[in-house]
This record gives sequence, structure tokens and C-alpha cells, in this order.
Amino acid sequence: MNGRGWLLLGGYRLLTLALTPVWLALLLVRLVQGKEDPRRLVERLGWPTRRRPSGPLVWFHCASVGELNSLLPVLRELGPLPVLLVTTVTRTSAALAARVLPAGVIHQYVPIDHWLAMLVFRSYWRPRLGVLAEAELWPELMQAMPHLLLINARMSERSYQRHRRHCWYAAWLLAAVEVCLAQSQADAQRFQRLGVRDARALGSTKLDAEPLPVNAAHLSRLRQAFAGRPVLLLASSHPGEEKQWLEAWAGCDAAARPVALLLAPRHPQRAPRVRELAAAQGVTVALWSELLAGAAPPHPDVVVADVIGEMGAWISAATVVVMGGSFHPMGQPHGGQNPLEPVALGRPVLCGPDMANFSDLIEPLVEAGCLQQHSDVATTLAAALALLASAPAQDEADPLPLPGRPPLRGPSQLVAALVRDRCR
Repeated sequence: MNGRGWLLLGGYRLLTLALTPVWLALLLVRLVQGKEDPRRLVERLGWPTRRRPSGPLVWFHCASVGELNSLLPVLRELGPLPVLLVTTVTRTSAALAARVLPAGVIHQYVPIDHWLAMLVFRSYWRPRLGVLAEAELWPELMQAMPHLLLINARMSERSYQRHRRHCWYAAWLLAAVEVCLAQSQADAQRFQRLGVRDARALGSTKLDAEPLPVNAAHLSRLRQAFAGRPVLLLASSHPGEEKQWLEAWAGCDAAARPVALLLAPRHPQRAPRVRELAAAQGVTVALWSELLAGAAPPHPDVVVADVIGEMGAWISAATVVVMGGSFHPMGQPHGGQNPLEPVALGRPVLCGPDMANFSDLIEPLVEAGCLQQHSDVATTLAAALALLASAPAQDEADPLPLPGRPPLRGPSQLVAALVRDRCR
């Protein structure tokens, strides 16, 4: 790091030190809101709650559920050596980590981006290599991760233009990156223009993910609840999208919609609010947990998912899957959610206009007949209803025939090889 870099880092540290009461207040607010785990809050301050095994340690960081799933193929390729530590931000991702991380992989919450918290964290874990998934770019986090490898890197044109306005800051921030493995050529070029020395377009490790597991008993319970009706799944929806879809669905002629809705919010803690929105449309609604407990109406019109780790069963119960995050809910761009999960389980997929996070996948999936992209909720719903009308009874294993997934492959083996090479 040059003199200007040290000056910027010093200024950032002085600022965060002065704002320490604000950091702590924000943590307390998040705790009250249920966004922090009270049993593990000390991890957010850098204090460990697990013992560090001996040997070289590789530190992987990802923000939430989608990024964590994208790391799984790499973690499986690496096996038990070296020691693997995964940090995440959200409670949802921590709950998922407990279920899906390979044996021996350690999970901790990432510390807040404060130099004292990161100092405690790094002093204890002593990582030899840092691997950062996608674009969780915080100054102290990036400084704390040695020989930083950025994987599944993406940068939208909008983000690129924002960074260009403060190019000196972007250059300083990205100077810590030794290798950047971008999702597309356009992403790689944007990172290079902002100062990354080694940026390569290799795709996403999400392409190497195994199909989601399906709980057969839970799938059977869903099919009983839906009583043979075709099912439309809105997967990984964001605030505002459920309202868009419920209003459009309720606005259809009742005779034209003898279908059930399965709503799976990206953050399941929003499920009670989503249930209220559905009930306001005058339909019968049940939470997924109520179905399992036998406390739901016998054949609800709408089921709202309120747990994590069951997406495989929800996709398998669906006739058609619509990807959330792609309809500009509340006027905000989100870039869409991963369409490969329903495609891998053989379900037709529809999405809205905003799939920026998966821009390199849209064309091959559309050409393969696995995905339809539409301009808004109304046209997407019309396309979904056309597919649902041709679907056989939902108690059959494969409601609609679907072309095979196109031969797409990600860089998980290469990432694992790079990690092993740098740990020698």
C-alpha cells in the first residue's frame, strides 16, 4: 500500500473510531429488530465462539444465503484441508450454514467493519488467504483478508458509474484484490478499469451447484394441501413483490385461476406481513410451519414460506416458478435471484426485466427453453397462466416437460486449485 493508501486507511479508522457509539447503537437496533443473534452477538465484535484448529486457515466471506450457496461447490472441492472458515452477515445465512456446510467447516458471523473488531478477529483466526464472494466491499474487511481472491465478482453498470465518480476511493479499495474472477467479460472489464490488476471472466460457481435437496415428506404434505391444483411459486421475493403478484393474481377472473400460490420471501421473517397481504385479498392463507403442524386450513389458496432450507421442496411442488427480485419492487433494482435452482429441478422459470445479477445466464437459458423473460408482472402472469392451464394434475412427479439444462460449467475447480496453491 502506498502513502496515499495508508492515509485513506488511517482516515477511515479515525472516522470509525469516532463513530464507535453509532456502530454499537446500530447493533443494538438490529438486535431489537431480530436481525442479530443474541447468543452470538460477540462475534460481530470480533470475539470467537469456536476453537481455531491448527494449520493454515482459509477465510471465506459471503453476505447471505445466495452467496453461501455459491460457495458450497468450492468447499466440497477443497475437502478437509486446509482449515476452512466461512463468515456471513445475516441470521438466515447462519441458520443455513448450520445445515449445509461440509463437516469441519467453521462458521462465524463477520465482525462489523471497525478496525478494533477486525483486529481481534484476525489476531485469533490468523488466516493465510481470504476469499470474498461477489461484491461485499468494505474497507476493513478487505484489508483483513490476506492475498485477497475475489470470486463470482460482479459489478453492474450502475455500480461502475458510481465508483467512477470516486475513482480514487475505488482504486484504493480494490488494490487489496490480488485476483478477481468475474462472472462475465463485462464485469471483468469494469473491475480492470477501476484498478484491479488481474481480472478474469470465468463465470459463477453457482453453475457447479448440485440440485437442491428435496424432503419427500414435506413435498407430499404440500401436494396434499394443494389438492391437485397447479401451483405458481414466487421464489425469493423482495418487499413489494408479493403485493404486486397478489394484486395481479386476485385481479384475474376467478374461473381463470384455479391455481394455488406459494410465496417464498427471500427473508422468511417477513412471512407474517406477507400473510397479512394475502389475507387482505380475501383468500385462505397458511404459513408453511402451520401446514407442518396441522394447524392450517385444509386446502389454502396461498401458502407463505416462513422457514429456510426447504426451497427444494417448494420448487418441486410448483408447476411454474417465477424468480423474485426481478420486477423492480418499490421502484428499486435488485438484479433478480438464481434461476438455476428451479431449472436444475426441471421446472419452467419465468422472470421480470431486472436480472442483472445473472445477465450472462439469461440468453443461454432462454435459448434452451428453460426460461422466459417478460417486461412486467402482468405479462409474466399471463405467460404463467398459459403454462399452468396446460399442466396435468399436481400429484404427478413432473408437471411439465422441460428441455434439459444447457451445458454450463463454473470455475469451482479452478478456485479450489488457486486456494490450494496459495496455501502451500
